Amino acid sequence: MAEQGLTRSDFLRAVAAGAASLALARRGLAGTADAPKPELTPEDLKAFLKLADLRMSDAEIQEVLRAGVAEGVAEYAGLRKAVDSYELVPRTVFRPIGAERLQPGRVSVRTRAVRLRRPSAEEDLASLSLTELAHLVRTRQVSSVELTELALARLRRYGPRLRCLVTLMEDRAMRMARRADEELRAGRVRGPLHGIPTGVKDLFATKGYPTQWGTEAFRGQTLDYDAAVVERLDAAGAVIVAKLSLGALAMDNKWFGGETLNPWNPKEGSSGSSAGSAAAVAAGLLPFAIGTETSGSIVSPSLRCRVSGLRSTFGSVSRHGAMTLSWSMDKIGPLCRTIEDAAVVLAALLGPDPRDLATVSRPLQYAPADSLKGWTIGVVGKPERSALDLLEKAGAKLREAALPDPPPGLGNIIGVESAAMFDEITRSGRVNLVENEWPLYFRASRFVPAVEYAQAERARAKLCAQWDEAMAPFDCLVLADAGGEAIYPANLCGLPQAIIPFGTHPDGKSRSVSFLARPYQEAKAVAAADVVQRATDYHRRRPDLRPFV
Repeated sequence: MAEQGLTRSDFLRAVAAGAASLALARRGLAGTADAPKPELTPEDLKAFLKLADLRMSDAEIQEVLRAGVAEGVAEYAGLRKAVDSYELVPRTVFRPIGAERLQPGRVSVRTRAVRLRRPSAEEDLASLSLTELAHLVRTRQVSSVELTELALARLRRYGPRLRCLVTLMEDRAMRMARRADEELRAGRVRGPLHGIPTGVKDLFATKGYPTQWGTEAFRGQTLDYDAAVVERLDAAGAVIVAKLSLGALAMDNKWFGGETLNPWNPKEGSSGSSAGSAAAVAAGLLPFAIGTETSGSIVSPSLRCRVSGLRSTFGSVSRHGAMTLSWSMDKIGPLCRTIEDAAVVLAALLGPDPRDLATVSRPLQYAPADSLKGWTIGVVGKPERSALDLLEKAGAKLREAALPDPPPGLGNIIGVESAAMFDEITRSGRVNLVENEWPLYFRASRFVPAVEYAQAERARAKLCAQWDEAMAPFDCLVLADAGGEAIYPANLCGLPQAIIPFGTHPDGKSRSVSFLARPYQEAKAVAAADVVQRATDYHRRRPDLRPFV
């Protein structure tokens, strides 16, 4: 630090001075500070100026001190007391490009017809897709109670060794399954999720059960209400049987129960942070599960665990009752056997919610595409040639696409927002219980000046416009695996992404193909992904679960 002209003592002084230097004169403002006014010196402010790469004369610094900057520091203690709930997020809402032109419309997902007889082996039944199981339930070849009991048994058997299971919800699940069977016998069909077991990432509030956010820092936490996602799954007739693991505070795959493992490789983690959702689907413990993504948390474990994932456009699914990591970036989506299953689940979750100001009323109309004739698909990087051949065989024209590089500093958006959300545990020291590198990031983000965070948001607006222009000539983009360096900027822009398994690389690592679309155009990403998936059998392959017994 000293080599850069900034000593450790400079940094320590800057902690207090950083926010204070941004305060305005408070003459005439109502309210009083809850903490004593600190003694700030010109040297304190000079230390902060080094962090902000600013220059001020001694006279200018004295003016800032006289303007009431110390009073500002005292007032922040009162602000922190006012922010007394993790549900509180700013009313300034990020909107993806096109939100201003969005018209409410129909939500309709049509999938391919299923003709199937119930398999005799339980292992075969557990490996069916959501749409196949929905067919068996509707045709009375299997009951919701049977499917739920099967899911509970498999979660008990494999969940502990995979470390994907946090909480079994057996009583609730069996009650919901019995209700589903009664309704179906009476001819009331809620839709394709009716009677189908599922699990949710353990950052969704579920009344009567712990919601622990993957970390010892919040172990034992209970929230006495249901998240919007839980409400909508219940309304669709789905049967939630388990809370599934996530990396601590939605990073990677390590949580207070250990590391969630990849069912395809017991020596490898499942990636994350929707770690348990991906592992449970890959292992045939559940036909689908719900995850969240801020920057890769659906697509990365989908790649590693060889499942089909769908990250929704920002603002499509209510996050009420979900842990906030970044209020301007968090998104919700399903992890499933097939990408068409994912579209079915997303349709059940869509809709505005006044409890989440980012949500919008939006259409989703999907039908399988037998032909991509007339489509132009942009190729980013080096997706698998055989996948590109399948797209061309379906009639799509492929053209190379170039995506703008983001400017430096945009990582401050997720850093500052997450540090704000977890300020209380950082100050109390409870953050040291978090099982990954979040404590370091939360602390480091305290040194980002507020002006630079605002500048990052301005640069983000420019990036969104640049990406929209780059994507405009294409129906969607195709990328290798989870998208690589495109993951963070695509999440900054709020874009939807579909990902499907596509075998393995020569080194044995899982391989996927991703499809990225403009905002609210999930149907195009899913249709292109489905064309490739229907021509392969990678989604039908099963991992060897013997190491996890």
